[in-house]
Amino acid sequence: MFLIYRHLLVAATGPFFFGLFVITFLLMIDILFKYVDLFVSKGIPFLLATKFLILSLGHMFALSVPMAVLIGILMAVGQLASDQEITALKANGISLWHVLAPLLLWAGFIGAVLTAYNHYIFPESNHTLANLLYDINRKKPMLEIRELQFTEMNDKMTIFVKKKDDLTGRIEDVTIFEKAHPNDLSPRLTVAEWGLIHTDHATDSMVLELHDGEIHERPDRDDPDKYQVTRFSRNNVVLNNVERDFKESNRKSRGDREMNLNDLWEAAAREKAKQSEVQDRVFGLANTLAEWQFRLLDQKSRSEILGNRAAPQTEPKRRQFLEARFRATVLKAERAMSQAGYQEKINGQNIIRANRYLVEFHKKFAIPFACIVFALLGVPMAVTTSRSGKGISVSLALGVYMLYYFFLVGGERLADRGRLDPFLAMWAANIVLLALGIPLFLHTVRETRLWDFTSRLRHRRQPAAETEIES
Repeated sequence: MFLIYRHLLVAATGPFFFGLFVITFLLMIDILFKYVDLFVSKGIPFLLATKFLILSLGHMFALSVPMAVLIGILMAVGQLASDQEITALKANGISLWHVLAPLLLWAGFIGAVLTAYNHYIFPESNHTLANLLYDINRKKPMLEIRELQFTEMNDKMTIFVKKKDDLTGRIEDVTIFEKAHPNDLSPRLTVAEWGLIHTDHATDSMVLELHDGEIHERPDRDDPDKYQVTRFSRNNVVLNNVERDFKESNRKSRGDREMNLNDLWEAAAREKAKQSEVQDRVFGLANTLAEWQFRLLDQKSRSEILGNRAAPQTEPKRRQFLEARFRATVLKAERAMSQAGYQEKINGQNIIRANRYLVEFHKKFAIPFACIVFALLGVPMAVTTSRSGKGISVSLALGVYMLYYFFLVGGERLADRGRLDPFLAMWAANIVLLALGIPLFLHTVRETRLWDFTSRLRHRRQPAAETEIES
């Protein structure tokens, strides 16, 4: 039995590396275009651009390894089945369970290695890649302002333009977000109908000459009720020290895809703690408003709130006095509701950030587990399609992976928007494919095929149709 197991593993290893190379290359096509663009638009040295290309492989491996497992099993088992070796094994009392066992252990080992890779290596390579891209974008950022893209000029300013003329420097429908600090949740917003980009290479500065726009900001950070809008016909935004040579910044902050499992779990826990704080503030606002309303019902407290001023007894002064107090009460209630709504928006952002961290956490387990799912699904698929050739095996592998990728990406987007639980979003693809793979494998073990069932139904319907014709 050991010889059979070794034969199966050797037969699957070669196609696995072949599939890994092909799938990685296909996924790298878009990266290759960016690699070439670095030479054209940035003038990045060859070694630095090659470093970018190698670091980009980290993300590709995380996706291509499960796909390579499926291709390896489909091609290996399919070749054994076409050579009648599977039939010979069955004749000697060795069922497909014995064929599946070593391949399942092999896929499990690859999945465990991929999990360790996702925890230790992938976050660090992603962090290095993010730092490299950040430093590259800091080199001549004026060339990075593109149509329909958010461009981070630095950690405090982001620019978005709908149209740009690279020859004249004219930009249209400009939106600029300026933060007081990197974690500012209420940045100053500048919008303009059009503008011009002027660069001064002597002073390493860039001037955005904006026309016909507005500036929206909160002048007092401690008072959210104050909101200021400034309209202008022309306004210049000056950015200093923007054209510089490449220099490593050693950025320490990390995004969700630059964290390991421990960091992701702790980050999600912090966001959940922030959600509790926001809920406490909302309850505090409601309690303060309710307490103020109850104090108005008490005669002594009401006089203190109203400034110990008695209502005039003559009309129309009495009516005006009461209407003014009523408007003050309504205004206070509206401010409390506005504050509560603002806190709810903050809470929604906290939920989205927590979901993103949890999505990445579960993804580091769900994608490696797909190796086991693909092994269970690949054996029956290879046996039932063994006479169709290797092309059919590769096509089936691509179809299965497209289905898996659809569930993975769709679930991630829904979870990031707070519409789906992160665990279900990342594990839904594995659950669906397991629900398809287990019955398919059992059908194959019993030497029945799914299309045999449909043929039986067709044969059963034929006599009925003949009876109707005779009658």
